[in-house]
Amino acid sequence: MHQVGVVAQRWAVATAVILALGACSGQGSHAAAPLPSPTALPASSVRTGAPSPSLAPERTPEARPVLVNHGPRDRRVVALTFDADMTPSMLARLRSGEVTSWFNRRVVRELRVTGTPATFFLAGLWAQTYPAAVRSFARDPVFEIGNHSWDHPAFTPNCYGMEAVPEAGERGEVLRGAREIEKFSGEPPTYFRFPGGCHDDDDLRLVASLEEQPIGWDVVSGDAFEPDDAVVVGNVLGEVRPGSIVVMHLNGPPNAPATAAALHRLIPALEGRGFRFVSLSDLLG
Repeated sequence: MHQVGVVAQRWAVATAVILALGACSGQGSHAAAPLPSPTALPASSVRTGAPSPSLAPERTPEARPVLVNHGPRDRRVVALTFDADMTPSMLARLRSGEVTSWFNRRVVRELRVTGTPATFFLAGLWAQTYPAAVRSFARDPVFEIGNHSWDHPAFTPNCYGMEAVPEAGERGEVLRGAREIEKFSGEPPTYFRFPGGCHDDDDLRLVASLEEQPIGWDVVSGDAFEPDDAVVVGNVLGEVRPGSIVVMHLNGPPNAPATAAALHRLIPALEGRGFRFVSLSDLLG
């Protein structure tokens, strides 16, 4: 498995608009929030030869309390990441039949047919709901699995209308999400993404103390509630740079209805521009 979270070999990588797809109201938009700025990484993080310590530090059991928004800019590579949100309200809609699925299998098929590496950031509640999918991801050498918290709450106030988890509950969100993923994948996740991308410095330190590397993005696909795949394709092609991390979603309709169709066009379009797809671990390490 291409997952890098085995404890004995675990090493850290130094360090949107992401939508709270799982907000109880189901409202919000990826296009509304500011991107985590790549300037959160020091200028020296752009490598010209050997990996920079700020992006790919020496192998160590400790993650760094720095948000990684992109990889080195000296290689024409890009990492595709997909968030699989799941909140109690989303689960209730699924169980009631209002929504048939929160798992866009077409995205996975597109990635597998093309042999395209990807990282799935799974909420623990999503993993619990789709355990066979998690096992399948874990067996596939082109996929990695990251932690997206237990049930997708905000880690700070005023995060797309999502209910914020109390500060005392943040540790449990990280740990419970990781444990649920490990239960089905067989390995603890190395990477963590905050729901909605909302966090403060204490949150970064908390995640790093739990041996997970916080990961952001520098390219917003805008697939949340976007029915036109051409818009998603245009968003990515307009922002992508060497070393980019692209954020998309694995939930499918109604929350992300055009992701698979956009991916079908994006993969050849980016390859046509000379980009190569890599996993997060390959991008950053």
